[in-house]
Amino acid sequence: MTNRNFSNQKLFRAAAIFLLIAFCVISADAHVKWFFDYDVTKPPTPIGEVLDGTFVKLFLLSVVGCYLFFLVDRYIYESGHFAEFDQNLKRLDKAAQYIMRAAAGIFFLSLFGWWALGYGKSFYLTPELVTDSPVVPWIHLAIALCVTWRRTVFLSGLGVFGLYVAAGSHYGLFHILDYLIFLGIAYFLTVVQSSSRILLKSGFVVLFACTGLTLIWAAVEKFAYAHWTISVLETRPHMLMGMTAPVFMKVSGFIEFFATFILLGAVSVVGRIIALVLMSVFVLAVFEFGMVDAIGHLMIVAILWVLVVRGPTDARNMLVLPDKSLFTEAYFMTGLYFLAFVMIFILYYGVHHLTFGTP
Repeated sequence: MTNRNFSNQKLFRAAAIFLLIAFCVISADAHVKWFFDYDVTKPPTPIGEVLDGTFVKLFLLSVVGCYLFFLVDRYIYESGHFAEFDQNLKRLDKAAQYIMRAAAGIFFLSLFGWWALGYGKSFYLTPELVTDSPVVPWIHLAIALCVTWRRTVFLSGLGVFGLYVAAGSHYGLFHILDYLIFLGIAYFLTVVQSSSRILLKSGFVVLFACTGLTLIWAAVEKFAYAHWTISVLETRPHMLMGMTAPVFMKVSGFIEFFATFILLGAVSVVGRIIALVLMSVFVLAVFEFGMVDAIGHLMIVAILWVLVVRGPTDARNMLVLPDKSLFTEAYFMTGLYFLAFVMIFILYYGVHHLTFGTP
């Protein structure tokens, strides 16, 4: 066996392991509040207990991975590999708009059907945000109808804003921050038919940013409330892949945070590949958890598909340092990774304390 074949085999094996863990990560995460008991009013795991030896080792490994990834990403970008292909796809704004409108229509029609056909109680935006309000299902139907006609799409966006605010007033700030993605969807639908190129670009920027923040917030939840997901793992031990539940949760948190950060920071065609992989994992998770999961994750899948088809906005170019070396650019992005990690922990624990006043 040649060295090249051996290297390719090792790379394939590593990629397969990463994808398998990623599948288990996503399968065991956002579903927790949808299928199992939880209590956000209880304080998260103290920071001192989170930052154990396993956490430190995984963090250092993720830092090295971040540096190496952005070396490759910036090399591909600055060398111009697939640049023409990437630019041609960025013109597919119309296709991206139709994807989002169609997904929103299916999503909110499904929420209405869930209640109307008697499958369960109505909920604002996700399965655990249950409501007894008789008005909410009809708002779902109105959003689904308004999104079909370009002149009324902005009304759908306003409707999503309204549902997000109502859910926040009912369940509190900390809980609703799990779903910043819906603020991004609401803003996107509000401005998507604008004749202003600036507003349209801002719609994509806000949509992608809110999606990334939602996934990163969920990653921190794996550290802060690992015991929620451990209840899932107890019923599906095959997800542990030979690891103990606490170690698996830390690995899961780092993979989700790392994957989301590099997705948000990639400027080459590699970003589309990452979006495609994440989208595939969310789709495969449906086979593990069924229809509720399919409905609950539909909008995330749609947004990742938009990232595959259209790619990131030009706003991401602010992360590029054209007058610096590749090593400096990778160092810069790794510094941002460290800063993002620290800041999201401070926000997560800080907002919980401000909301519930627990130590």
